[in-house]
Amino acid sequence: MVGVDVAGVSKGFGAVPVLDDVSAAFAPGMLTSLLGPSGSGKTTLLRIIAGFETPDRGSVRIGGETVTDTPVWRRQIGMVFQSYALFPHMTVLQNVLFGLHRRGVRGTDAIARARATLDLVRLGGFEARRPAQLSGGQQQRVALARAIVTGPRVLLLDEPLSALDRRLRQEMQVELRRIQRTLNLTTIFVTHDQEEALTLSDTVAILDHGRIVQSGAPAEVYERPRSRFAASFLGDANFLAGTATADGVVVSGRLLRTADPLPSPGSAVTLAVRPEKIGLDTADSAADGNTLPAIVQQIIYAGAASTFLLAAEDGTLLRVFAQNRDVPAAALGQRVVLHWAPAHSVVVAA
Repeated sequence: MVGVDVAGVSKGFGAVPVLDDVSAAFAPGMLTSLLGPSGSGKTTLLRIIAGFETPDRGSVRIGGETVTDTPVWRRQIGMVFQSYALFPHMTVLQNVLFGLHRRGVRGTDAIARARATLDLVRLGGFEARRPAQLSGGQQQRVALARAIVTGPRVLLLDEPLSALDRRLRQEMQVELRRIQRTLNLTTIFVTHDQEEALTLSDTVAILDHGRIVQSGAPAEVYERPRSRFAASFLGDANFLAGTATADGVVVSGRLLRTADPLPSPGSAVTLAVRPEKIGLDTADSAADGNTLPAIVQQIIYAGAASTFLLAAEDGTLLRVFAQNRDVPAAALGQRVVLHWAPAHSVVVAA
């Protein structure tokens, strides 16, 4: 197993800066997702690691070896693109053999390795088919098999599931994670899909305007976002602006407590609270912890769950998510009391 390290990487195209002094360590055998909006620099960073782009400044190391100026073919990487890039005139087996043949591996050894890899991605028996005869998920598996059959040191994935429908994408997330763990392969995965990043990753790195603004285990980044951007990009969040006191944060005349450190009394503070952390009751007496009155503005039914849109007394719009087995009996226009634990009030940078 090898790790990947980028140090002080910057890149621009003309007068447009794309990456700004990015440093990151991708742990051996782990799957790291690069998550961010379009234009955040995640694909450019992946292409620099692969060798398709050269950084203006900074360095890239794979397994401790500096590869900043090493050509793509010598970096021993596997890569799966968004478009799959399969050869339409070749069979599945021929597509998977292609990379082995380019590396001088031929004959029965190459065929045995290709068939074993197709078995790993659960496409045994599909060797004679052509890409046009496969579903989108099967084509994605062929592309993955072609990328890993050569035994790469690092696997790079550029939004490979984005063309699939929701159900198939979820199935392929499970399959991709299974294959990555089986191979114990250092993997870097680019996505703009929040759920995908949380489902697949050992580590999530959130990019914004060419910088990594937060990275860590999925649960850590989701539960304890450091900034308003990180909280809003990775999931939904309610933001409450208030003033720090010695005991908590005053929002709309109510004291809200938090387990996070606070700035000096009188300082402006923004709290983030995830919608699923908030309970909804019709009376103050039923509520514990932090409480905030609100008026129900809209109820959105979505089968397994419902989302309540509410307005606090100061006009702040709030969102509460509830599973439909325990949806509160609240009606449009009704005054309710929102409540949540102090530990779920996260202080974030505005």
